[in-house]
Amino acid sequence: MDRPLRFHIVTLGCSKNQVDSEGMAQRLIARGLQPTDEPDEAAVLVVNTCGFLAAARAESRAAIEELAARRRPGQIIIAAGCMVSLDQHRAELPPGLDAYVPTHDWNRIDAVVADLLGLPIPSVRESTGDLPSFPRLPVRRPSAYVKIADGCDHRCSFCAIPLIKGNQRSKRPSEIVREIRELVNAGTKEVILVAQDTIRYGADLGLRNGLPDLLRSIAEHVPDLPWLRLLYLYPSPLLFRLIDTMAELQPCVPYLDIPLQHADPVLLRRMMRPSDPDFYRRLIAYARERLPDVALRTTFIVGFPGETDEQFRRLYDFVAEMEFDHVGVFVYSREQPTPSARMEEPVPPEIAEERRTALMELQQRISWAKNETLVGKILPILVEGAGEVEDERGNRAPLAAGRAARHAPEVDGLVFVPEELPLGEFVTVRITHAEPYDLWAEPLAQSKRRREIGRGRPRPRRQTGLKTSH
Repeated sequence: MDRPLRFHIVTLGCSKNQVDSEGMAQRLIARGLQPTDEPDEAAVLVVNTCGFLAAARAESRAAIEELAARRRPGQIIIAAGCMVSLDQHRAELPPGLDAYVPTHDWNRIDAVVADLLGLPIPSVRESTGDLPSFPRLPVRRPSAYVKIADGCDHRCSFCAIPLIKGNQRSKRPSEIVREIRELVNAGTKEVILVAQDTIRYGADLGLRNGLPDLLRSIAEHVPDLPWLRLLYLYPSPLLFRLIDTMAELQPCVPYLDIPLQHADPVLLRRMMRPSDPDFYRRLIAYARERLPDVALRTTFIVGFPGETDEQFRRLYDFVAEMEFDHVGVFVYSREQPTPSARMEEPVPPEIAEERRTALMELQQRISWAKNETLVGKILPILVEGAGEVEDERGNRAPLAAGRAARHAPEVDGLVFVPEELPLGEFVTVRITHAEPYDLWAEPLAQSKRRREIGRGRPRPRRQTGLKTSH
């Protein structure tokens, strides 16, 4: 009996790319191919590239070159994703590729592969304008991303996403609910809704209250979903209504990811972003009022063309005032052909790096102080990883890693528990120690037992071999 053809997908970039890769995998599985974690075993190699920044494009090239260096006769290599969609950077991809699949055509991967392998080519449904959906892999996992829209209607002067993705296309609400139902049926405990501009979900479909109504529909039709998280919320007045809806719905974790990018009005206008920091203040205050224990995440860009010392100081003071829970800081990257690439007054790279370091050091102090207030608190965590911990004497013991509701996957901290805990399940823990980004804890039952006998346990010093269930 002939062995089935196998495929291997390398995913680079953001969570939206992860969703596209899963969609491609589903289409190839439907064609009779089987996935493999070993590139050498695969007849088809797919690299789902990122093209957002120069560093990401370099990583994409390196991934393709590594596969090409080990390529065996007859192996097919396909470049897919964002870098392929940028005409001005597509030529930077290594030569010798068998096919290119732009990000908006990922659902044609089965037809492309069938053509290359000489298989019957499947019929591909023509796009109707809305975002295509796909059946979710019946794989048990603690959390999963669901892409509800792709593309962006905004034109931030530093951003190439509209050039890569085009305007926003939303997925039909019924398709989103179906995907989430399939994931929960397979054991998923947390669903994370993602898009380039999540708050505008459904605007292209003519939906007036697209995202709030979608959340209500999910809560109604998938009532056994424990955690529902939202990422990438553009700072818009629409957020006030969304916050009200989140406060009413039990599955919505109190977590808001709102990329603000800066706090100086002049620089924000140059970025073509909402330029009223007082609006940001009102929004943050409202979120903290309506969503008790809300965790706030944001991102900022330093070194944007024309950024002065005074403008950076205004940003620094804003971060100190707002005391966000999680902050990402990026040094501006000049990307052609975005409008900001043509702006004058570039900030020297060394100054931009100094500003990033200063902002991150400030945020580290804020984050550490916030984490310290959690010591002694009882929290549920979703267990996602297992490994070992080693003490000063070299003794090893089991170690579990999970996330509280205040932690989004991949970008925020973790909660480490020096015990063996069930992967993919919720466990109630008591926080015992705080670090700048991570927390240490012990299971609640164990915490109660230790209080009864009056003993503590030294905090583990180092973790090794941690493996997640993703």
